[in-house]
Amino acid sequence: MKTFANDSIFDPMSMPFHKSVEKIADSSCLQKLLIPFYDRKRTVSVDEIVRLEGCGNYTNFFLKDGTKMLVSRTLKEYEMLLDGQAFVRVHKSCIVNLGFVRKFFVKKEGELELTDGQQVKISRRRAQMFMDRIRDFQPVALN
Repeated sequence: MKTFANDSIFDPMSMPFHKSVEKIADSSCLQKLLIPFYDRKRTVSVDEIVRLEGCGNYTNFFLKDGTKMLVSRTLKEYEMLLDGQAFVRVHKSCIVNLGFVRKFFVKKEGELELTDGQQVKISRRRAQMFMDRIRDFQPVALN
């Protein structure tokens, strides 16, 4: 049997997250994500993402055009990747884009209504952080 001294055959399989899902900055200062989707990678502009929902080791992307994409990465990985932008984690299984928040309902447990008509619960623990972020949020104006 021939032994391999070079681990190059394992490189595509053990590629770290930050290389398999990339942030791309273009000239218009809008960032894009290169997301593995089925057998190819799809480029998605960050301002097209309405929300992300986690389900175990998978994440569902909901885009403003109604597209839903299932990706085999955890929500925590996307939370770290999108940190410092218009995204805030409002629940253990949901990250929302503040630019798509239409209404905020205050009751015992908070709720958001997004521009696509979906309602998302806000956990009590994350409610104050959401309030701080939405208060300071300045939407990006496109020319």
